[in-house]
Amino acid sequence: MAKKVFIGVGHGGTDSGAVKYIIEKEYTLKTAKAVGEYLKEYGIEYKFSRTADVDTDMDSKVEMCNNYNPDLVIDVHYNAGGGTGFEVYRYSGGGVSKTLADNVNAEVKKIFASRGVKTKLGSDGKDYFAIIRETDAPSVLLEGGFVDTKSDADFIMANYKKLAKAYADGIAKTLGVSKPKALPVLDRDGYKKGANTIGSYAVKMLLLLAKNKGLQPYGMDVNSYCFGDGTERAVNYLLEKWGYAQNGIAGKNFEKKLYEELRK
Repeated sequence: MAKKVFIGVGHGGTDSGAVKYIIEKEYTLKTAKAVGEYLKEYGIEYKFSRTADVDTDMDSKVEMCNNYNPDLVIDVHYNAGGGTGFEVYRYSGGGVSKTLADNVNAEVKKIFASRGVKTKLGSDGKDYFAIIRETDAPSVLLEGGFVDTKSDADFIMANYKKLAKAYADGIAKTLGVSKPKALPVLDRDGYKKGANTIGSYAVKMLLLLAKNKGLQPYGMDVNSYCFGDGTERAVNYLLEKWGYAQNGIAGKNFEKKLYEELRK
């Protein structure tokens, strides 16, 4: 079963977060989405607390998180107050939250200055941040640099995807997940998008037959010889289904395998 990560996206809607050289809510969303793309490369599933510039509240974020039942939680933020560098807050009790914080911090330090791994307690002695205190899974809060320090803001604008990769790599290390090996290529030569021959038409007819048999879900223009978008989607769908790289090429090996599938 795939591992799951809940990605909290700081601020949003009427809550802009910290503002000066950049607007925090904009870069928390950009960074979070990039984290998701990098987690996808590891085969790690994820859920965002928001995917657009909308208002959110902490109670609903925590509820959404706990309902998702993730293995780990991160909350993406940027800092303010005139400092510089990255910092990460963890659960004061240690455990997997500390491991996650340490792993993410180690990855970020490869590309950006770090203020370190920290804890923050409220006046009641409990963890200050609700995303750490009230979620069921091990959680950390990430402060990716200072929006009111120009050098940090310049770094964030140019490198938020690098920060996202560091976050994802730290998460994967904590979960003990490695990237799957690159898929092999089935055909390097053959019919591909733009082909407009009798042969490409024959491939389309086979793919439409495969659709009728429930082997692939995509349709295509039956009145054209042209290998278009629908044909490419169908080819790539089957390549991935068979365990090959999606290169959009239907060559001799592809046709042979498709014939075998249709004969079953």
